[in-house]
Amino acid sequence: MSRFSFGKGPQDPDAIAAVAPEDPVVRQYRYLLRTAPVDALEAAHLEAIPLLSEADQEALVATLRSSLLVGDHLTAHDHVKIAHLVTSGERRSPGQLLMGLPPDTLQDLAARVLLSESSFGLLGGYAYWDGAEPQPEDDSLWADGGFDPKVGRWAATSDPRVAYGLDGEGIGGNH
Repeated sequence: MSRFSFGKGPQDPDAIAAVAPEDPVVRQYRYLLRTAPVDALEAAHLEAIPLLSEADQEALVATLRSSLLVGDHLTAHDHVKIAHLVTSGERRSPGQLLMGLPPDTLQDLAARVLLSESSFGLLGGYAYWDGAEPQPEDDSLWADGGFDPKVGRWAATSDPRVAYGLDGEGIGGNH
């Protein structure tokens, strides 16, 4: 017997799951993770994590350990550290943590972050987002640098004249 019928598409549950659309709450959460300012994301997670069940908090910590290889000394009650690791981990390796979370935990975390006061107003460009994951950040470029406030990242050099886009003129130099 065929698993296909005219006008209905595949009848195999695995095939349906493979092409099923992403849950809208999780998709909006992914959008926030990719586009929102880091401080707002951490604040939203700090609001959301204590509202998760104890089991979901434990699952989140376990996933941080297994997927991102961080948080060996964390407990489920280290909400500030967990919020920071979720945010920085997803920026560094987009999708890595989300793929490791149990689906129910991901759904609950996503919903609570979206409902947090800190995430209010951060979905402005969501309608135009293609849903694509960005490339993981290459930390090696920033290993020896100082902070570059123009881009909000560590610069590839620790020389402040270069880090701030100055060529040395005007910083104690001769005019």
